[in-house]
Amino acid sequence: MNRNKPFRFGISALKWFAYVLCLLLLWQLYVSAARIPRFILPPPTEVLKELDVLLKTGELYAHFLYTARNMVCGFGIGLILGALLGTLCSKSAFVSAALSPFLVFLQAMPKIALAPLFVLWFGLGLKSQLILIVSLAFFPVLSGTVAGLRSRNPDFDHLRRIFVMGKLEFFYKVEIPAAVPLFFAGVRLALLDALTGAVLAEFIASEKGLGYLLVLGNSTYKTSVLLAAVAAILCFGVLVYLLIQCAENYFLRWRDNGRNETVF
Repeated sequence: MNRNKPFRFGISALKWFAYVLCLLLLWQLYVSAARIPRFILPPPTEVLKELDVLLKTGELYAHFLYTARNMVCGFGIGLILGALLGTLCSKSAFVSAALSPFLVFLQAMPKIALAPLFVLWFGLGLKSQLILIVSLAFFPVLSGTVAGLRSRNPDFDHLRRIFVMGKLEFFYKVEIPAAVPLFFAGVRLALLDALTGAVLAEFIASEKGLGYLLVLGNSTYKTSVLLAAVAAILCFGVLVYLLIQCAENYFLRWRDNGRNETVF
């Protein structure tokens, strides 16, 4: 284990804190110097006050938990379906040939344009929101799984014959570890797409969630509420992204630690 890793992580955290602090300072200076109206761009102090009010009233928690639940459920379903179907496509030429045109057609179809149809077909409830999130999270995981399993070194097949490994043992001990980097590349994209889908679904068919809070701030001309919701979504997105990065580092702990650091 690399003993310098906690130190580097602390330095990275301090750098990001400094970046955020500089951004807030520049934001405050710009608003003050340019005399921007508050309904167009309020100063960061006003947004922080709005966040404090939303936290004290518990309103932000309710919206946050609703979005987090939907995103995690939809992402989890998309992750499982994408990994399973990606494994089938990589292992069976027949399945890949049969499903590829259908999958390409679905991937090329803009999900944002389909969102109103999902509401029409499945109603205004949770079902239509989850279907939208799953449809956005599914394809990056599928692509990452297929690319990862197909990228293994052909010499591994000779290794399997030398060690007399069964197909299942070879898949578990060799193919899966070799596919992890590309798989997690797809998972990271799927995670961000799932969060986008969750917020978009709340735009269209919800009276709860951070997406609904965005709509509320926009419709009532409370820009501070809108920006507070954006800040909450950004923090949530960074948090889940870091969790995925930690999971990737755990599964790739057998590799050189220097190659698995978070790029921030």
